[in-house]
Amino acid sequence: MTDYMFRNFRCNRRRAAFIPLLMAGTLLAGCSSDDGISGFGFGSDGAVQHNDLRTTVPYSVELTGIDPHEEKLIESLNETSTARRLQSQPPGSRAGLQRRAEDDLERFQAVLRSNGFYDAEITFDIEEKEVSGADQAAGNGSDTDTDADSDADTKSNTDTGNSDTTAADGDQENSETVAGSDAPKPVVLTYHVDPGTPYLLDGVTFKTTYPDKVVERAATDAELEQIHLEIGQRARANPIILAEQFGVDVLRQDGYPLAKAGDRRVVANTAEKTLSVTYAFEAGAQANFGAVEVKGAEEVDPDFIAGYRSWGPGQKFNPDEIRTTRQDLAKSNLFDSVVVKPVGPVGETGEVPIEITVVERKHRSVGGGVNFSTADGPGANAFWEHRNLFGRGEKLRLGIEASGLEQGLTAEFRKPQFLRRRQALVAESNAKNHDTDAYQGTLFDNFVGVERKLGENWSGTFGVTAEYSDLTGTDSPNEQFYLGGLRGILKHDNTDNPLDPTEGNRFEINVSPYVGLNDSSTSFTSVSLSGSQYLSIDDDGDYVMAARARTGTIIGEERGNLPSNKRFYSGGGGSIRGYEYQKVGPLAEDGDPLGGRSVLEVGFEFRARVTESFGIVPFIEGGNVYERSEPGDISLLWATGLGFRYYTAVGPLRFDIAVPLDKRENVDDDYQFYISLGQAF
Repeated sequence: MTDYMFRNFRCNRRRAAFIPLLMAGTLLAGCSSDDGISGFGFGSDGAVQHNDLRTTVPYSVELTGIDPHEEKLIESLNETSTARRLQSQPPGSRAGLQRRAEDDLERFQAVLRSNGFYDAEITFDIEEKEVSGADQAAGNGSDTDTDADSDADTKSNTDTGNSDTTAADGDQENSETVAGSDAPKPVVLTYHVDPGTPYLLDGVTFKTTYPDKVVERAATDAELEQIHLEIGQRARANPIILAEQFGVDVLRQDGYPLAKAGDRRVVANTAEKTLSVTYAFEAGAQANFGAVEVKGAEEVDPDFIAGYRSWGPGQKFNPDEIRTTRQDLAKSNLFDSVVVKPVGPVGETGEVPIEITVVERKHRSVGGGVNFSTADGPGANAFWEHRNLFGRGEKLRLGIEASGLEQGLTAEFRKPQFLRRRQALVAESNAKNHDTDAYQGTLFDNFVGVERKLGENWSGTFGVTAEYSDLTGTDSPNEQFYLGGLRGILKHDNTDNPLDPTEGNRFEINVSPYVGLNDSSTSFTSVSLSGSQYLSIDDDGDYVMAARARTGTIIGEERGNLPSNKRFYSGGGGSIRGYEYQKVGPLAEDGDPLGGRSVLEVGFEFRARVTESFGIVPFIEGGNVYERSEPGDISLLWATGLGFRYYTAVGPLRFDIAVPLDKRENVDDDYQFYISLGQAF
């Protein structure tokens, strides 16, 4: 019994001892604030009276000692500053502000070191802000005498890390308010930065561990260029860190697919103010491309996906080929995401397996659009599309369109990876009825050919075409033509957006020879060139200069012997805004367009995005159509106008109004306007 009582007494004693500790912990937790523990009687009476939610120390922040040209450095210091970030929430005492400033010292040192200043010294002052008599009267309602001998300055030094002013002193200062007012005097927190001499990069060494050896040597000039470093540059942290990954890329370019970075070593020479870096790499085994495994395929044939690989059997590993394969798969519009990567280990045959992981997107879609212009009237179109018709990326698109000038059906088919990589079988067919001032009647045309990528931004298309037309034109009534021919197209496009480009250019040349299938005497060749250029004059692409040009010629037949639909026309929303559709060029006595054998068009726009969703586009365009295969003179009809853009997720909604500058009596209207989706060109 005695033993039990003794054990119970010891247990109760431990519990009794724990209760004060728990209370003390709760007490200290409750006093966590910028003002320390003064609220619990450890500060002055004045602090207790004034340190509440309504009494704070307003302050401003200044940064001195840094070259104004170091704009990015100054911006980084301001962004990392706690005092700057919390300026809208001033502390309840100077001691609280001092703690914010002391917290900034370490942050500032880190920023300065990352910019190459390893010997920087930073101090700070907290001084009363000078207030004019007028300001005092306005702010306090009475005159206040300021003690000029008051020692209100608080200083801190990065060498000691200690403050010359204690928390109690800070609370005492907080009680020194403007006479007749409870508000503390505003203060200025000034950081004095002496960055010192920036350190320069003095040497770069590669220490590479191969399966059978370790090689340590200075980086060559070519390797320094590859990792984007230069001896003598300022030793900023970001380029030095990024260079490590570039070094890994250099090894992978040399055929080491599993290369990785080791521990980086940086040595500073304080006497010379220089920095040297040693990069450690683990190269792994050199390898060739091995077997390809496809993951994530559901409806798309895995063998078809693997066929996108840009390398040949047994080819030396190269990350550029990995990147090209990933980009080509992404451009197929079959997948939401594509990952292509080597997976180790390297096999006994010296080959590394490649893994392609895809996430398929929906392969069917429907869509449509509407447009309107004073010349063309209202128009609408709709389409249905399947992008994986037979499981190997085959795309079939069926469309219907109708307007006052044209009604018809269209069909397009595309089979990628046809016979060889980056080559597609393409086919299209159109059945349309035309009712324009130039000609009326029906038209059927078909094309089958091969499209091939010729480079990163170049492509070529070549194939055969067949066409039947039954049209009635102004100078060629009751025409019926059966034509066969070839079509060759060379394209270049490096623009950044198909509907709203801000950078890059487009170029296309089309050569199409035709012969009559029912009349061997009909023979002509149509050649056209068109191009556009886009230049953003700001970093965000909100202000863009855009220009376009088009020219063409027909060789082999006089205008009267050409089918009406094969002649060149100009005017309307797609060419010269401000003139009616097809009305620029030679006209018959009744004002109907005759078309011609050559054409010339130019256009300029300034696209200004005023807000996130609204923009304006002033423009000027000119052009003409000529009876002969070469222009007799370069006389153009000009028009100008103003466009408005409403930017949507799928592209800008366009509203343009244009007026003809060379208005022809009884031919041209005073103005034309157009509504459509996407930019004019």
